[in-house]
Amino acid sequence: MRMLVSGGILGIILGIVIFAFGQVFNIFLSVLSAYVHTSRLMYVEFFSKFYEGGGKAFKKFRV
Repeated sequence: MRMLVSGGILGIILGIVIFAFGQVFNIFLSVLSAYVHTSRLMYVEFFSKFYEGGGKAFKKFRV
């Protein structure tokens, strides 16, 4: 416990900077996730109008 407290002012400032960077990174990932999910849904909805399935039916593999 003493080592945690003995960081001094430099340790406190470094801790705050690391914490702030972590929060900004977390928000960035959340925004990126929302953007990617929305873009994927728009892509699927838009291109499903032009899709023509011409393949063969799926047959299950049996053991």
